Amino acid sequence: MASSLYNLALDFSKELNYTKAIMARQGDKGITVTVKPFLNGLQMDTSGGIFTLKGTTPSNRYVDSVATSVTSEEVTFSLDGTFMSETGYYKHCYVEYRKDNQILTTQDIIFFSLGVSDISQGQADEYVSQLEELIQKYNETFDAFMAEIKGRVDSLNQQINDLTGQAKTLQDKLDALKEEIYKLGNLQVMYSNSIDFGNYDYSGRANLAPNLDFSKFSGNGTTMTKPLACFKDHETYLELDSSDPSAVNINRNIYVPNCSALLPNNVYIMTVPIMINADFDIFRTALILKASDGTALGTINPPRENVGTWQNVTKVFTVPGNLKFDTTYVQLWQPNEGNGKIYIGYDIKIEKVTSTSDTATPYQPNLLDAPYYLSKVALGENLIKPESQQPVTNSNYLINTYNIKPMVKGKKYTITLEGTKPATQVFRPFFTRATGDAWEVGDLQPVEGLTNVWSKTFTAADDSHPTTPQVQIYQVPSTSVGQCTIKWLKLEKGDTRTPNISEYKYRGTGMRDSNNPKDYVWDLAPEYVEDNLATDIKVAEITGKANNYTDGKVSEINSQLTASINEVDKKVTANTKSITTINSTLTEMQKPVKYEAWFSGGTELRPANANSRFRVSEEMLTIGTKLNVAMNESPLEWNADRWEATFTRECSILVDVQTMVEFADQWGTYVYINMWKDTNQTQTWDTGYGMGIASGANFWFRTELSVSMYCMNAKVGDKFSIGLGMASGKSLTSARIHKLHIMEL
Repeated sequence: MASSLYNLALDFSKELNYTKAIMARQGDKGITVTVKPFLNGLQMDTSGGIFTLKGTTPSNRYVDSVATSVTSEEVTFSLDGTFMSETGYYKHCYVEYRKDNQILTTQDIIFFSLGVSDISQGQADEYVSQLEELIQKYNETFDAFMAEIKGRVDSLNQQINDLTGQAKTLQDKLDALKEEIYKLGNLQVMYSNSIDFGNYDYSGRANLAPNLDFSKFSGNGTTMTKPLACFKDHETYLELDSSDPSAVNINRNIYVPNCSALLPNNVYIMTVPIMINADFDIFRTALILKASDGTALGTINPPRENVGTWQNVTKVFTVPGNLKFDTTYVQLWQPNEGNGKIYIGYDIKIEKVTSTSDTATPYQPNLLDAPYYLSKVALGENLIKPESQQPVTNSNYLINTYNIKPMVKGKKYTITLEGTKPATQVFRPFFTRATGDAWEVGDLQPVEGLTNVWSKTFTAADDSHPTTPQVQIYQVPSTSVGQCTIKWLKLEKGDTRTPNISEYKYRGTGMRDSNNPKDYVWDLAPEYVEDNLATDIKVAEITGKANNYTDGKVSEINSQLTASINEVDKKVTANTKSITTINSTLTEMQKPVKYEAWFSGGTELRPANANSRFRVSEEMLTIGTKLNVAMNESPLEWNADRWEATFTRECSILVDVQTMVEFADQWGTYVYINMWKDTNQTQTWDTGYGMGIASGANFWFRTELSVSMYCMNAKVGDKFSIGLGMASGKSLTSARIHKLHIMEL
């Protein structure tokens, strides 16, 4: 029996499997056991570890044998007489694997040793041969059985998953239905001072830009002055006519001053309706949102496509965290050489988003501002006593002290004021208490969407002073005080700011919580009716409004209830369609995005002569790596020195390049940034842009020169290079690319 050979497939995960068996004879030597090791059904990595066949004899004596051969697929044990030293069934027999601190073992193997006197060598060989044949058939049968069972188990698991998913979908539908029914039983309320909501789509985000008409525009960025005559009002949009005599040989500027502050480190989207006529030729024209110190926050240029058609042009921007400003303003600027006409719609929108990848939502008016003052809560009582409510202007550290109604420790309050201050200062309120000293609540923060309005919600740290409760408004820090104004101050109970108006004219009632005013049925607010019954004029106004907004409201509400229930049914039915749409969207999202890349500074040209071409660096970042998505290959194949590229496919690209140019003694030089479409530099992709230094300037000058150009409808084989255009014989001390951005359109 020395030639006996066993081939065993063993799984170290000990998952359900048939029991393997080995039969030997006491005193035999040279029995070979080959093991194919698996882990969780997959072939196991055998490198770097030690395999040992271990056993416990019928008399509880421990025996083992270390593998004599280990390959990538199998492990071989050569058993000597020690392992078969006793007769009978061994209590345990298994394979152990050790690697570093890891120890794995297989399930037990049946190991049976016959006595030498019990059976002859020939009988043993025949018996073992029959047994091995039987084991092989058993193994094959068991494997087939396990494969069938596994298929049934997988099918059962899939059915369970399907049923679980269906049950979850049904539960979600029931939860949604319960939520809708709950909302239908709890009417929602909204307040407004105007119900002229127009035909706007209110499904998107709130608008933080002011509600515009021509009266809001000025010839100055800080004060209201009459604009140039080339700016013309057309009720819903503004026209800039460069052929008007007032526009000759001057830069044209018009402003919307004193707009709402925006919060640092937040992302916003600005949307502007723009149209140009066929004569328009200067695409550096820009509509810019600026901080009060002149820092540009977002810039929009007119589109070159679809001349004569209104287009909504958007810009996503992030407000820098290091800026200090209380207001913003909008500037429309055009250089003096511009021709043609550009039209700017008054429906400008600024909306706050959570990511630079968010998209704009439809225009809606700013409902926080006049004439709406929209709110979901009734007006809060102003706890500032009327005798203290006087406008104040000064440059004192303590701007003003106000008498207030008593406050209670632990209650929430909201304080709001309208005022102006230097950008370096903050408004900070202090409240008096019984001990005579004061406690503070922190700095007031700007209210987005409103100009010069500041607010803070807080929990009262103490009771007010029992006899002279007061709030003091300081400008902080005291070392840099400047002129401040406070037009009004409001202190109210609760955690919601309400506008500083005497009353709401209208109250809306809705079936569900919604920010869309068109989801509400509007009529006159009861408080407004009670406060204005004193005059015939008010009675007539109220009667007219009541006729307009209360007739048929009961039937309208019933109609809304029916519509809401039908809407729930539609939502339940639409779930399957939504899943299909989501899958389609996911498929679309998996498509490669268009090529977009950023490049760092290239090799410096020193000196830089006419028609010198910049050498472009390797890609520093692509939109694909930035967003971790698939991206189209670059349409540009650069030559060895990277001063010229060849288009490898038809496309259009936008190129933003920022260069650094140095004039040392080259006075009287004018330099353009050009982009050529042929190697011989006889054709350019777009109009070049440049700057110069006057003759006799007699000073060293170094500056950045930036330009954006389009390479439209490029064909395979077209060339692309960036360089310097100058008069013959002119040169610069040096020039290089500082930053480069290429985006496929």
